Amino acid sequence: MIRIATLAGVIALATLTVVTPAAQAEAGDICMWSGRDFKGASWCWNPSNGCVDLPPALHDNVGSFRAGADGCFINWISVPDRKETRVVRNGDFRHVYGNDFGAKIDAVAPTC
Repeated sequence: MIRIATLAGVIALATLTVVTPAAQAEAGDICMWSGRDFKGASWCWNPSNGCVDLPPALHDNVGSFRAGADGCFINWISVPDRKETRVVRNGDFRHVYGNDFGAKIDAVAPTC
């Protein structure tokens, strides 16, 4: 009986420590996933990194995101020095973003 109670306690503890992908976004980061609902290839960016192009798996392919910081999503336009932007605020998130600006994002920066 003691073994069963101990095993039940370990299972309960393990259940409490399971973290969903959406919760993995650290405070201060903006995390992006290639799929809807925070699934697929993922990458997190921090404002201290400055303006950074997205990795190939997410370039023009952000299916969802969660922001733990302010930032700016950027779509570079072919015309020199032109860009389309979207302001992102700390606390913003989208479960489905691929049929919106997520299909255009090329880079992320601290400000627009």
